[in-house]
Amino acid sequence: MSGFAQQLVKKFRFLTDSGIGSSMDDNILTTGNDVVDGGNAENMRMDICRTPPSSPILARKKHYTSPVKSPDRYIPQREPRRWRIAYNCVGSEERTAKTTGTTTNRDDSKEGAEASQALYQKLLRNEIMGADMPEIMDECENQGHCGIIQSTSLNTSGLSITSSPSSGQTKSSKRNVFTYSPKKPSERLVSSSSPFSLSPLSEKSCQMLRQPRKVGRKIPKVPYKVLDAPELVDDFYLNLVDWSNLNVLAVGLGTSVYLWSANNSSVTRLCDLQLDSNAVTSVSWSERGHFVAVGTNKGPIQIWDVQAQERVTTLSYHANRVGALAWNGDVLASGSRDRCIYLSDLREPPVYQRRKFKAHNQEVCGLKWSPDHMYLASGGNDNKLFVWAHNASTECSPVQTYTDHCAAVKGIAWSPHHHGLLASGGGTADRHIRFWNTLTGQALNSIDTGSQICNLAWSKHSQEIVSTQGYSQHQILLWKYPTLTQIAKLGGHTNRVLFLALSPDGESIVTGAGDETLRFWNIFSKCRSNKDRRSSLDILNAFR
Repeated sequence: MSGFAQQLVKKFRFLTDSGIGSSMDDNILTTGNDVVDGGNAENMRMDICRTPPSSPILARKKHYTSPVKSPDRYIPQREPRRWRIAYNCVGSEERTAKTTGTTTNRDDSKEGAEASQALYQKLLRNEIMGADMPEIMDECENQGHCGIIQSTSLNTSGLSITSSPSSGQTKSSKRNVFTYSPKKPSERLVSSSSPFSLSPLSEKSCQMLRQPRKVGRKIPKVPYKVLDAPELVDDFYLNLVDWSNLNVLAVGLGTSVYLWSANNSSVTRLCDLQLDSNAVTSVSWSERGHFVAVGTNKGPIQIWDVQAQERVTTLSYHANRVGALAWNGDVLASGSRDRCIYLSDLREPPVYQRRKFKAHNQEVCGLKWSPDHMYLASGGNDNKLFVWAHNASTECSPVQTYTDHCAAVKGIAWSPHHHGLLASGGGTADRHIRFWNTLTGQALNSIDTGSQICNLAWSKHSQEIVSTQGYSQHQILLWKYPTLTQIAKLGGHTNRVLFLALSPDGESIVTGAGDETLRFWNIFSKCRSNKDRRSSLDILNAFR
């Protein structure tokens, strides 16, 4: 370095320490022994030489402090638990403009915005921490979304393209009986590792964003119909609502049973027990929808013909109120406070038509037949769940006994998708939904719902189960099986949701509560199309 350069560097350091050199940082940078001049070196040399250290300008500059400069490098913290803290150091306005502008403004619903924000966090975690993308994609699929933007996805070239399937990929109308080779990988436009890629994201992130967005099912949070139900009794042990296969709803209100048609919204009073000084404690439709069984407070069970609107017969077996009824063809199962269960075959004479099951120590409050009509599940106030065989003798014992619940078992539901899978729900002291394999007698899984479980019902078309809650949430919860993740939470009732019935098409449910209202909800997915799934190897297809 020449003498003039050394003198220039020495004066530059002096001026920087004095407060003047800060304005020259943008023009002069020192690197090793070289001097890089950003402007006119000759003019700057003359200006520096003409300004003595004792000039008035220098004296005024000494009263000002040099601005605080941030370091020229940012060393990130690579600990997985602290990257969010480092990210939060960014200004809130800038972060809001980046995240909200790409998610919330493009989503019409709150659920879509939350899912997009969650996916944004997943991608951010992948880019910063190098997280495993297959796990992130699984989490996103559980949330029902696979993209940040609703109708567009990012290409590896950094452009925004419509998320549609590739033109080169066509769906075959026929499926092969056997598959001998794995799927061919999808063609990529430009790899992010290529020097021609303009995408700031990694290859795994771009691959995820190229996938079409999986639109989640939107479940309405409000009922599509609300009916007043005066004198609907607020009693946990009763079952006063049932929906027939002919789309007619039966409701027990006080001493009367009313029929409401979902087709034309007409209301008919079927019977009135006021003359007998009796009250309705349970109602249940036959499988074909022609008869209604009415349980009473005094014990007798009345069978009514709906079309003729007349009583067909009366079953006087129980000595106390009948709170649970369940049809199996022409056989009616009834459970009572007298702790007994009777099976009545209406095709036989009254002398031979009953069979008695007795194992509960307290009132029987739940009865459900299995889909194959071979087993009957019963729950009682003694916190026990029993499974009975239909082809057993007159006096028999249960084939399965479950004692894991620590409260009354009223909510019972057999799965229509898995043979032998039974779900049961406990009362206030239990709050658990438990799943059982009745073929082996083993407990499969359980989940704490946080409140009393009043009813359970499986979806006819998907692996979902709905539960109605009592104290203290008063809500309707939809669960995914077998992960037991909560899909939806519906509120509206102000009292315990004690009664539940499923529509004939399997898409809607009706709930009743002590607030004397009936609410109709579209909660389950639509019915699947009935496709011919018979195999081409089936020998029956050869016959014409």
